[in-house]
Amino acid sequence: MSASANTGSEDIIRHIIRDIVTHATTALKNRRAALAEGGDVSGTDAPQSHPRPQPPMTPVPQVKHLFASGIKSHIPIHSVSDTLAAFFVRAVVLDPANNFHIEKELSKDDVERLINLCVDRITCINNPLTETIKMQVYFDSIFPAQADYLHREKMTRIANCLTISREITEVKTKNISIYEGLYRKIVSYVILRSHVGNATDIRVIREATAALESVFPQSELSAFISLSRSEKEAQLNGLTQLVTGIRLFNKQLGKGGDSVDDLITLCATELQEISKELGMHMENTEKTIQNYMAVLDYVTQSNSTEKLSGDSISRLKTGIVFQRQYLMYLDALHDQLGRTKEALAQIGERFDETVRDLKSTCKSKTAVPVDQVYPMFIALANLWANWMDELFLVAFRRGILDNIEFHAKSFDMPLPDAIFSHSEPLRKDIEPEILPEKDVILKASELMASIAVVNKSIEVVHPGNTTQYFRLPVEYGGYCAYNLIRRDGLVIPGDKNIGLLRYRDRLFSFASAEGAREFAKFPDRYMEGVLEMAKRSGNLVQLLHLYNYFPTVDALENAKSFTRQRLMGQMAMVSEAGCQVDTHIVDAHIDPKYQWNEWELRRQALMLVNLKNKLTHSAQTDISHYRRESETQHYAPKSQYTQSSTESSTSVPRKVNFMAGLRNDGTGENKFKVLDLTVEL
Repeated sequence: MSASANTGSEDIIRHIIRDIVTHATTALKNRRAALAEGGDVSGTDAPQSHPRPQPPMTPVPQVKHLFASGIKSHIPIHSVSDTLAAFFVRAVVLDPANNFHIEKELSKDDVERLINLCVDRITCINNPLTETIKMQVYFDSIFPAQADYLHREKMTRIANCLTISREITEVKTKNISIYEGLYRKIVSYVILRSHVGNATDIRVIREATAALESVFPQSELSAFISLSRSEKEAQLNGLTQLVTGIRLFNKQLGKGGDSVDDLITLCATELQEISKELGMHMENTEKTIQNYMAVLDYVTQSNSTEKLSGDSISRLKTGIVFQRQYLMYLDALHDQLGRTKEALAQIGERFDETVRDLKSTCKSKTAVPVDQVYPMFIALANLWANWMDELFLVAFRRGILDNIEFHAKSFDMPLPDAIFSHSEPLRKDIEPEILPEKDVILKASELMASIAVVNKSIEVVHPGNTTQYFRLPVEYGGYCAYNLIRRDGLVIPGDKNIGLLRYRDRLFSFASAEGAREFAKFPDRYMEGVLEMAKRSGNLVQLLHLYNYFPTVDALENAKSFTRQRLMGQMAMVSEAGCQVDTHIVDAHIDPKYQWNEWELRRQALMLVNLKNKLTHSAQTDISHYRRESETQHYAPKSQYTQSSTESSTSVPRKVNFMAGLRNDGTGENKFKVLDLTVEL
């Protein structure tokens, strides 16, 4: 496809998304206005048994709301984002029931039909599929960006002090008449920057002024004015930390700090309330999933006396998808609240330890060295700021909980009471209990024996042949692919107690050994079936973690442009390739001996002149003379024999010596002598 065609496609998709956002936002605003006036809203997909709840506000960092009723947004939930519109465009186009051809360009009628379908899906009410997608897009956009919202809140707090900071740093005149006004501005800056107390409260102003006088008297304003702008800003931030630490220490001593918010109690209260509410939601969601699964198992039995229509069963399966996704989000919030509780405990211990050190340092002393107490005051201020950050995040998560709870209440599941009562015996845990490793290995061995007969390319993984078995990442979010296909979109968690199947370096979990054996027969068919199921039901993409096949919410949110491939998950293949043609060949006239340096040329000239005065001599060495060509001929010696005419032998005499006179008798007559007794032989 040419560049112009790509540009035209991007313009069309951008136009589609912009129109969807405009039309859907207008429809939602009109509907909310009608609800506020007490009017009736039509267009429900199922009978309504209760009025629709009012949408809460999306959490946006505003510190002034931290100590009131939590974080509330200025952006209501009825505004439609480009990410949500792009998500619905992808879901509508990929759905085979809508007859959109991805490989072809969209005509004018197709564009209008696509816009109308997306707007209808976004604005429809009492629809679990729509609410699931809205909740997924909202949560996946907001939940990972908590640190960004916290940073944005801090930048907002700094921006609120820019005006007074500019007025302080721009003072250049050293005049006693302006010192008093400048000092009051510094006090106001310290209060606003620290956000400890109300800047308009006279008690806060007096307390902050007294603390500032102890570390920065008015007599030092002359030296402060002489500083540069950056040095002034750095000193202002340091004074803010010192004054905040002094005020917090005075509050611990009971000598002030009446206007300082009790963040310790406030954090504990907020954390306890949201934990309690979160636990209640998790318990209710688990019961709802158990009830829905029991009803579905009951109505699909052959001997059940009561049946449900196909639309009701499909709606029930979609409701199960929503509840499982909702429970996953609640678990994520619960985990973060647990980490927040640990962080608050550590901050509290460090804060109490610093206060004890300050009390012991300042005990019964009129003056203490600043190099001992100033770092402690700054540490108190930093710990207090950490407390405020954690409180902000707790309130932020409270806003997230309110929003996803709104989506959970935005649809109902009308089922006869008789079915609930009859299906009660079929209720079971939403996830199987983890068994000991010995039992898991035993069950996996039985499965391995049956799988080896069906497909030898599939390996059964269990705790006996791998480490960290229960933490291994599993395809489709751990849900059973067999039940997803055989039961037409029913999501059932896999049972790791029977083992995992490894196929093409990917792990799959199944709810039963029978499902694992059936998958092993035609694994590619089931994998393609899951993708087709996700195309028909867009709410399965996030739940099953199909991020390798469809663009994620984060990818759509950070996309600079919505191209066809980015929306449909058809990422273009990128590879390096090169070719050479003979059309415009440029002759290369490059002299390898070329030198542009004049001194290098002179050096070469002197070297050549010097060579003319040299003589060449040759000599032959012991090594070089062996390098000449020469030939030699060698005759091997002959073997020769001789024969003598006579045969004789010789012998040598036997030499014998006898020594006499070895014993001396003392007379001197017998002397030592040697007698030769050699006999000739």
